[in-house]
Amino acid sequence: MSMSSISEALQNMSLATPISTSSSALSSPDSLDSTMSVTPPSSPSSPISSTDSINGDALSGLSPKLRVMIVDDNSVNLDFLSKVLETHFKNEVLLTHKVASGVEALEQLAQEAVDLILMDIDMPVLTGVQTTEAIRAGEEHAILESNRTVPIIAVTTSDSEEQQELYRQSGMAGCVSKPIKIPVLRAAIQDALKPTG
Repeated sequence: MSMSSISEALQNMSLATPISTSSSALSSPDSLDSTMSVTPPSSPSSPISSTDSINGDALSGLSPKLRVMIVDDNSVNLDFLSKVLETHFKNEVLLTHKVASGVEALEQLAQEAVDLILMDIDMPVLTGVQTTEAIRAGEEHAILESNRTVPIIAVTTSDSEEQQELYRQSGMAGCVSKPIKIPVLRAAIQDALKPTG
């Protein structure tokens, strides 16, 4: 699947009107639908907290699906972002890996190709910036050639202009602030997948 066709299809997706719903009103993450804003179970280090809706049907004809890796040391964030992708991008995204560290991401990227990485920034051992720099360098960790240029989007609460510039300099294609909003995530993915040149 070409990055151009993915980007074009994402651009054509239409937004639904969001309706706010607190997490206490939801019995499970499976109760997400395409018109709700959702707050996951809270924890002190779980800043992902809301989604707005999109209509993912515009990409349903694309095959193969976009292979996405999520990297976050917080299991609540990993599970929630995974559920967001499965629910709101189910026709266009294949969640390839959920990994809990930069080190684990590097190991997986040496073995299997992906089309997009959603990267937490504040992680122990290797931060998101350090992990991105290692992916771009590639050779030390035997990263697959195709993964050395994969679009990487920062998913973080550290989203000041200075921080975003640091992310760009490290090789990231964009930044999505926590709490995540689906239209913002969609736009960031669309921008990251635009052909360069």
